[in-house]
Amino acid sequence: MNLARLALPFAAALLGAGCAAFDPHGVITRQLAPDGAAAHAPVPPPAGAGLGETGRRAALDFVWSTVKDRYYDPKLNGVDWAAARGRWAPRALAAETDEAFWDLLDRMTGELRDAHTRVNSPARAARVERNESVTLGFAFRPLDGRLVVTSVDREADAWWAGIRPGMALVAISGEPSRAAYEKALAEARDGSTPQVRHLYAARRILAGEPGSAVPVTVARSDGTSFTATLKRRVATHPPRVTHRVLPSGLGYIRLTAWQQSLQGGVVEAIEALRDTPGLVIDLRGNPGGSAIMVRNVAARFFEKERKVAFGRALTRTGKPVTIAFDWIDLLKIEQELEGTGTYARPVAVLVNAASGSGSELFAAILQSQRRATIVGETTCGCLLAFLGYAPIPGGGKLAYSEVGFVFPDGRRIEGTGVVPDVEVPLAVGDLVADRDRALERAVEMLLAKGEERR
Repeated sequence: MNLARLALPFAAALLGAGCAAFDPHGVITRQLAPDGAAAHAPVPPPAGAGLGETGRRAALDFVWSTVKDRYYDPKLNGVDWAAARGRWAPRALAAETDEAFWDLLDRMTGELRDAHTRVNSPARAARVERNESVTLGFAFRPLDGRLVVTSVDREADAWWAGIRPGMALVAISGEPSRAAYEKALAEARDGSTPQVRHLYAARRILAGEPGSAVPVTVARSDGTSFTATLKRRVATHPPRVTHRVLPSGLGYIRLTAWQQSLQGGVVEAIEALRDTPGLVIDLRGNPGGSAIMVRNVAARFFEKERKVAFGRALTRTGKPVTIAFDWIDLLKIEQELEGTGTYARPVAVLVNAASGSGSELFAAILQSQRRATIVGETTCGCLLAFLGYAPIPGGGKLAYSEVGFVFPDGRRIEGTGVVPDVEVPLAVGDLVADRDRALERAVEMLLAKGEERR
């Protein structure tokens, strides 16, 4: 979750000798770095040039020392960070390619078991900036002892080859799928939970060089199988918000990311549905985003002017995150919001294992205040926050967690996830039947609440 999506153009002229005092957390420097305005931003090598040993050492030193000095937990989650460097530095410096070097550097940060602390190579950083990914056009996960296709992009080759949700992966590139998956798990960076570790392993299988061809064998539910050769494509997935009135009369809002630019659209959706007898907010697959937007949207579901204390922020110093010589708090330690009274009817929030960070914060706020019923699967368990990507010498980007969260009851979502009030596990039969049982349960529950209110 990125807490630093703030408009700070007034600060640009003040970056210089007094930068450390003005911006002690380096927030402004990081936000301005992509435009070249940062006073001391690391400089990437010329286009086409390799990092070389000197460049690799500079990148390694920057990542290791930045995490050591600025990670929100001074004990680094109990990790011996010097020993971690000792294990990963020789492998990273000897990597055959620069891309392999960046991957090993990322795996070093994975020792913290923190999904928010990560290294992106220059190529991956550019794709993240453009909301792009390289994919074979489908997603999968372990279910009932098999690797099962859970979704297929209808614009991708996978769909037109006949691959459908509910089918089982048999082989990938001629290798049994289970063996390929176990290998990917072993090579993937660590994460805060098994849910996020799976996402990293799946990415190692599905992503790769655009245009590269991969034979994929899948089995249908009737036991027959077929092989299709799929090419990896670059997919663009800009965040979006949609809303509608369901046939039941209930409202429905789908949000794919907590991007600050979407806040107005979400508010408009809530206001458009304010007279519906119940509201479903679908955050499945939403990886998070702006914590400020989360707080502002959550406020719409509480009584007007009601102050809601929803927990404490954890920082390295125990003090608020500030800029402008400590005059301006970007993040207070005691977290609260003020209700607007926009929507007062029953609410259900849909989540799954890929609902992370900001989505977990939103769900946990409404759950802890008994304002919404959470339906679906236990979430990612990835609730920390960073203040923006730091540019690494050589062109990569580093995110490192600078804020943790504790809810009023002492609960931490990081490493555990939001446990739904109504659990609806994903089932192969539902995928084959194209049945959304979680949405069904949410609708049934909200309609029942409506009957109780009459």
